[in-house]
Amino acid sequence: MKKLIALLLLWILAYGVFAQKPHNPVIPGFNPDPSVCRVGDDYYLVTSTFEYFPGVPVYHSKDLINWTLIGHAVHDVTQIDYSNVSSTAGIYAPTIRYHEGLFYMITTFVGGTKSSQVAKTGNFIMTAENPAGSWSEAHWLDNAPGIDPSLFFDDDGKVYYCGNRHPEVEEYRAQRQIWIQEIDLKTFTLKGPQGILKSKPFYENDIIGNPVAFEAPHLYKKGGRYYLLISHGGTGVGHAVSIWNSDSPLGPWTINPDNPILTHTDNRSLGINCTGHADIFQTQDGDWYSVFLAVRSNEGKYNVMGRETFLAEVDWSGEWPIYNPQQTERRTQLELRPTPMWQGIQRSFDFYDDFSSDEMKLDWTFVRQPKTEWCSQKAKNGKLSIDLQPAIIENYAHPSFMGVRVIEMKASFETALDFCPGADNECAGLAFFRGHKPNWTLVKERQDKDARVAVYYGDSLIASSAITSKKDLALKIELDDYLLTFFVKEKGAEWKKITATDASELKFPPAGRFTGSFAGLYASSRGETSKNKALFNYYKMTTER
Repeated sequence: MKKLIALLLLWILAYGVFAQKPHNPVIPGFNPDPSVCRVGDDYYLVTSTFEYFPGVPVYHSKDLINWTLIGHAVHDVTQIDYSNVSSTAGIYAPTIRYHEGLFYMITTFVGGTKSSQVAKTGNFIMTAENPAGSWSEAHWLDNAPGIDPSLFFDDDGKVYYCGNRHPEVEEYRAQRQIWIQEIDLKTFTLKGPQGILKSKPFYENDIIGNPVAFEAPHLYKKGGRYYLLISHGGTGVGHAVSIWNSDSPLGPWTINPDNPILTHTDNRSLGINCTGHADIFQTQDGDWYSVFLAVRSNEGKYNVMGRETFLAEVDWSGEWPIYNPQQTERRTQLELRPTPMWQGIQRSFDFYDDFSSDEMKLDWTFVRQPKTEWCSQKAKNGKLSIDLQPAIIENYAHPSFMGVRVIEMKASFETALDFCPGADNECAGLAFFRGHKPNWTLVKERQDKDARVAVYYGDSLIASSAITSKKDLALKIELDDYLLTFFVKEKGAEWKKITATDASELKFPPAGRFTGSFAGLYASSRGETSKNKALFNYYKMTTER
């Protein structure tokens, strides 16, 4: 009887766990263009970072639902020079692969509108024995035009490079080619003939017309045949994933008659849009899954987070892979069907840092890489010290800003700081932004020697509130859909609302078209040289889904 009761309790407990279905996105916040590889029971995933540093986060998971940030491939200021890189340029679409004890990360570095002033751009490869780091210097590839490169290790020892490029003659808008060529990973040089998949109209149904912007190619081998998975339609609501196969890694390619195999463009009311840029992989048990980017809908197709990492089941028991066979084919859902692999409850992505450790948490992100050391967690009383630099958020420089990804449409961002402005141009506090613009700052400053807390949109003052505190106070920004509300709390007082403002400019698209929103700590001397510092006691982000 006791054994029966124990078994019943175990069943109830297990049912309680699995009744709480895991949710998409599996990695929320700005995490687009995911790529994944498996090594034994471990899964490693990378995403794009554009102008942000450290670049190319590396996530680890055992169950495909709970992903932990373990490091970055671009982690040292000597690896890549981000100087003058514009917003939404920088690191594009990395791919991660593993072969014979070594991890390979291949990606594109784009200069943007100031490409002529960027030290080095193009496609490159980094390697590591441990995906948590450290990673090698960049091995730049010659004669490798285009973006979204990928590597494929064949079972005969050959390795192939896949990428996209402009055709010599563009027959219609945004026409692109996928090209494949063997690569020597000892010399990092391309060799031999090229295989080309030309972009051309191939749909006779109403789902998608001309498949513009062929990109994100990944090559696989299954059942003796080669499969070429690509994305197309651009990264907006027309995004889609299609697949071809061949007897050779260089083609010619046979199209899947049921393409596209993943898209939401024909039904934009399911809470998810812009699905694309996929990578397919197999578990140690032989099951197939795919990661891909998508945008959580809000008002049809909008949110402030940008493109995030989603997961879907794939049935590849036949010739062609089928997405979400247990749910809705071609589409994915926010609620995922639990399987025995997924143990426990999906972890929270809320963030808190009291700066008590000498090591900075991996979640902190900067705009371009630091040229000097302007922040330290070794300040007195365990506070974080940030130097006031002349740079502001909305230019091409590297401002004194460190933030974390915004992961929900309802969230609050809070800090307490010890700061005494020495001049009217000095400020410190919180910033919320996406790309160069739009951006909002909630800062302590002074005007005519009187201390105040002010809210700015770019360099335009929105509102201010006089304060009596000469040093310590707390600041908070609350996000509720597209409403930003700004608060201040002095010692011994309650939170005081300063103002609220509409932040609809943060919508995806068009603001920060490739990136997502960040919120975090900010200090600036606004174009002037300063020796002043701001001390921060803590930073926390809490969210509600």
